[in-house]
Amino acid sequence: MSRGSNVNILITNVHSARNAGDRVLLEVTLAELQARFPGSQITVAMNDLRSYEPDQAVRVVGSLMYWFQDDEGAWRPGAVLVAPWLLLEALAFALIWRWMHRKLPLLGSERCRRLLHAYADADLVVSCPGNFFFSGSGLGVPFFLGVLAFAYGWLIGKPLYMMPQTIGPLRRRREQRAMRWLLERVRLVLLRDEISEAATRAIGLRHPRCHVLSDVAFLYQGANDLTLLAQAQAALPALPRPWLGVTVINWLGHDRRHARPEQYEAAIVAALRAFLQTHGGSAILFPQVCGPSEAEDDRPPARRIAAQLHSEGLSVVALTDEATPAQLQAAYGQMDLFLGTRLHSNILALTAGTPVLAIAYQYKTHGVMRLLGLGEWVIDIGQATPETVTASLERLWQERAVLRAQLQQALLQIRGQARQAAAWIRADFEGLRA
Repeated sequence: MSRGSNVNILITNVHSARNAGDRVLLEVTLAELQARFPGSQITVAMNDLRSYEPDQAVRVVGSLMYWFQDDEGAWRPGAVLVAPWLLLEALAFALIWRWMHRKLPLLGSERCRRLLHAYADADLVVSCPGNFFFSGSGLGVPFFLGVLAFAYGWLIGKPLYMMPQTIGPLRRRREQRAMRWLLERVRLVLLRDEISEAATRAIGLRHPRCHVLSDVAFLYQGANDLTLLAQAQAALPALPRPWLGVTVINWLGHDRRHARPEQYEAAIVAALRAFLQTHGGSAILFPQVCGPSEAEDDRPPARRIAAQLHSEGLSVVALTDEATPAQLQAAYGQMDLFLGTRLHSNILALTAGTPVLAIAYQYKTHGVMRLLGLGEWVIDIGQATPETVTASLERLWQERAVLRAQLQQALLQIRGQARQAAAWIRADFEGLRA
């Protein structure tokens, strides 16, 4: 184990910097860990390896999921076929390192070698904040790869920590058992909402150090980069106020079992139409998530919504160039109101002081908004109808001044909570070394 401040940290379960929320969570996690572990060497295991260029103090390797996917997030058939061999080799590597402290020569690809060596060289393994421990569609392969990526740190003999994240929903019994087994081996279980805490109790977890802290994205403060507003004004030179910021999700690509994209998009269209016809102004649809897969790209539904409303003579524009979190946060802060489906677009807007009406496509949005005392300003995506979204957006407009004042007080407490995560990890890790 490294001595002094020269600690090797491996961060797992990082998805893609083309998702602005993922990028914010990674950047804040890096900043918090670097502040608590000065001089540390940090390696990030990432699914979408090409999407992120770190600074010199951080190294990036392909994650376990990266072994089996191409650069667009599609499964590579050849890699999937040899998955049993790769996993057996990884198991042998972990056990030999744990028992003999020797690195087994690997026959797999370079991407496999780099990741396994990163686990062996780490002093501690930290799961990045986010929402990847939930039951998805299909066979649930991404869930189990996420569990395995974190559990491999325990197998190879490293202490496990997690930054605040959402757990669940967990619909399958096998996933509930796997999640309980994993969390029982994590030294600090940090959750970002009370709904996740209830989900862990429901699967039988009774962890002595399980805490609810706010999402670390509330700590993000980017530069005041107004590039996106300049792009919007170039597309719509007049751009009358009030400005209504919007993010949408490719709902069919996200959940093929329960998705009703026509109803969801119709609700957004109706709410924007009613707001603009009543109050004038402009609606700007922002590119919060642009990939890496087509199913994750929010821009196609944004284009459809903008095209329909623009054809009716309303001032609406969908921005399509990929943007940094700093550019998004700065633009969101200039909005008079925000209608957001992507959770971290809502958090960036809230941190910039803009009142938000959130549409929840998973319960993480309900949990985060409740921590702020804003639970009444969330609509479940299954209940997002033209009537409900239109009425709530109008009510938010009428109460916007009160909500802005409420935000200033709530954010002080929320940010104080978020800063505790890395401090607790450091304190526990130092206790292990004492």
